[in-house]
Amino acid sequence: MSVNQIRFNLNSVLEEIGATRNRVAVESKTRPATILDLASGETRTVKLETMVEILNAINRIAKENGSTRQYGIEALIEYIPEDNE
Repeated sequence: MSVNQIRFNLNSVLEEIGATRNRVAVESKTRPATILDLASGETRTVKLETMVEILNAINRIAKENGSTRQYGIEALIEYIPEDNE
C-alpha cells in the first residue's frame, strides 16, 4: 500500500461547514498541530478516538451553521485505488 492512496479531505469539509482548523481543534479538544497535519495531508497515523472527536466537533459546528448533513469518516478520508493514481 502506498500512502499516496489515502487522501485527507479535512480542508474541504471545513470550507463546507464554514469553520476554521482552530475552531475544530478547540471543539474536539485536539492539538492544533494534529488538525493541521490532517488538513495538509501530512499525517501518517491518527487514533480512532481522535477521529471520532473531530467528527463530533464537525457535526456540531455544521448543525450550528444550519447544515443537515451528517459527516462520517468517509468525508475525511478517501481511498484512491492503485489503478486511479
